[in-house]
Amino acid sequence: GWLLFENDKMSKSRGNIVRSEPIQKVMGADALRYFLLREIVFGQDGSFSYDALIGRYNSDLANGLGNLASRTLTMINQYRQGAIPERGDGGTVAALAGQTIQAVQTAFESFEFSKGLESVWGLISAVDKFIVEMAPWKLARNNEEAAQQQLNATLYTAAEALRVVTALLYPVLPESTRKIWAQLGMPQPIETVRYETLEWGQLKPGQKIGEI
Repeated sequence: GWLLFENDKMSKSRGNIVRSEPIQKVMGADALRYFLLREIVFGQDGSFSYDALIGRYNSDLANGLGNLASRTLTMINQYRQGAIPERGDGGTVAALAGQTIQAVQTAFESFEFSKGLESVWGLISAVDKFIVEMAPWKLARNNEEAAQQQLNATLYTAAEALRVVTALLYPVLPESTRKIWAQLGMPQPIETVRYETLEWGQLKPGQKIGEI
C-alpha cells in the first residue's frame, strides 16, 4: 500500500509517494488510520508529513486517549480494588457525552470523519479537566463519607466517559479500543456496540476491570 497527496511536495506527475508498510510496522495501523481520518477531510486532497503524524500520535493517542485510560483504570484499581464504583449524576461530563454520541453518529454518517473525531477529543479533554478539578487522589486521603461518595462519583464518571469514548472510536482504532474495552472489563465484545443504543450510564457498578 502507499499514500499519495497532491501538493507542492508530492504529486502524481512526480511519482512521490509515502509507503504505508514501514509506518504500520513502527506505529501500527491504528495510528496511521487515525491520522488520515483526523488530519485530512475525507474526499479532499491533504498534506502528509512524518512530523504531523508523530505529533498526532503523541498529543491525541498517547497523551489523550492513552493517558485517560491509564489514569482512570489505575485509580479504580488503587482506590476501589479494581471494581467500578457507584455512579453519580455525571454532571456536565454526562451531558457532553450524550451530545458527543449524537455528533459523532451524524458526522460519520456524512463521511465527516475529521469532524466526528474532533468531537471525541473534545470529550476527552473535558474529562481530563474534570479529573484535575475533582482531584480524586486528594479525595482518597479523606475518610469522610461525603468525600468517599464524591470519589465514587468521580471515578465512575471518568470510567463511563472512557467507555463511551472507546465505543465511539472502535471503527477508527479497532485494535487499541479492543484492548481498552477488555481493560474496562466489559462483558460483551466491543464490535457488538451500536451508536444507536449507546448512552450514558450503561457501565455497571461493581464490574471488575481487567488487567491494566
